[in-house]
Amino acid sequence: MALSMEEFAQFKEKGFKFIWEELAPLEEEIERTERIPRERLWPRFRDHGFLGMLIPKEYGGTGLAETQYLEFEKEWSKVHGGIRVILHVHNGVSDSLLAVGTGEQKRKYLPKIAQGELSCALGLTEPDGGTGRDIKSRARADGLNFVLNGRKHLITNADFAEIFNVVCWIEKKPGDFKIGNLLVEKGREGFTLMDMKPCWGCKGAFHGRLNFKDCLVPVGNVLGEGGETLEATLHHLNVSRVRISANALGTMERCLDLAVEFSKKRVTFGKPIAERQAVHGYLSDMAMNIYALQCVIADAGKKIDEKKDIYLEANLCKLLAIEALRDVTDKALLIFGGIGYTNEYPIGHLYRDGRLNWLEEGTPTIHSMVASRRLLQGYRTYKPYHKEEIEGSADRHIRLAASAK
Repeated sequence: MALSMEEFAQFKEKGFKFIWEELAPLEEEIERTERIPRERLWPRFRDHGFLGMLIPKEYGGTGLAETQYLEFEKEWSKVHGGIRVILHVHNGVSDSLLAVGTGEQKRKYLPKIAQGELSCALGLTEPDGGTGRDIKSRARADGLNFVLNGRKHLITNADFAEIFNVVCWIEKKPGDFKIGNLLVEKGREGFTLMDMKPCWGCKGAFHGRLNFKDCLVPVGNVLGEGGETLEATLHHLNVSRVRISANALGTMERCLDLAVEFSKKRVTFGKPIAERQAVHGYLSDMAMNIYALQCVIADAGKKIDEKKDIYLEANLCKLLAIEALRDVTDKALLIFGGIGYTNEYPIGHLYRDGRLNWLEEGTPTIHSMVASRRLLQGYRTYKPYHKEEIEGSADRHIRLAASAK
C-alpha cells in the first residue's frame, strides 16, 4: 500500500501548499483563542486526503506508505502542535483498526473515517494505573454483551470522536480475562465524558476523561477476530513513537529556520549575531541533531513499510527525538534571547508544543526499558560479528598461513 513516486509528489505538493497557505495563517489565532476552527477545517482536511491517509483506496482513503505519511506528520508540527495532535490521533487510530479489525468492522468504519464522517479516539491511558498490563478497566461477559467498568483520561479528540477504541481486560471465558480492545460508541448508557483542564501546549487540542459504569457493549464490538489484540496495540504504539519522532523533527526544523533568519537580522554592537562564534556553535549543533534524527526516522520508517520488527528502533528513535528536540528548542530560544520568550515570535509555542512529544506514547523511561530489554534478547540495529565467527576466521588464517609454508 503506497502511492507511486509521481502520485505522491503531486499529493505532497497539493497538501503542503494547503498547510502553508491555509493552516499556517491560523497560528496566531489558535494561540490567542486556544481553539482550532475544526468545523471549518474538517471539510478542507477531507478534500486534501488528510483524514484517511493510512486507509487503503478500497476503503476511500489515500493509501500512503509509512515513509510517505511521516512527511506529513513532520510538516503539521511546523505549523501548530494542536493541528498536528488532532490529525495524528485521527489517522493513527484508523491505522490500528485497519491492522486488526474484522472485515465487517473495516467496511463499517474505515470509509466513514476516511471521509471525515466519523472519528475514532484511542482509550488507553488511565488515572489509576500504568499502560499495558497495569490497566484497571474490565469488561465482564454478560450474554451478548460485555459490561465495561473503568476510567480513562488524557484521551485526545474526546470532544468530537464518535467512537472510542478502548483497551481493557476482556472476559474470554468465566474468570479468564485477556487484554483486548472494545469499540465503544459515544452516547452508550453508562458511558460519560468529562472535560480536563487545558494543556499548556498544543493549544486547541482537547483531552478528556472517559468514565464507564456498567456500560453495555455488544460482543460484536470486540476489535479483531479473536479479540486478543495486546500485541497489535503494542505494535501500534511503537509505530506511533516513530511518528511522534517525526513531529519532533518538524518542530526542530522550523526552529532552525526561524533561528537562522533571526540571527541575520538581529544586530548587536554593530553587526548581526549571525557573525558571532557562539551563535555558529548553536546553529551547527541544531543542524547536527536534525540531520541525525532525519536519518534515524528514515531507517525506522523504511522498516515499518517492510513489516520488520521495530520495537528496538522505534524506542531508540523516540529517545533520540526527545533529547534532540530539547537541545534544538533550547538553543533556538538562546539565539532569540528575551524576545523569544514573548509571543512576538512562534518560538514560544514551538517550545511548549514540543514538550508533549516527551510524553506521548510513553515516557523516556518506558522507551529505555523496552529498548534495553530488546538488546538483552539479542536484537541489534546492526549485525554483530559474533565470537564464533571471529574464532572461525582466526582458525582459517592459521590454516592458510600453515599451508603457505
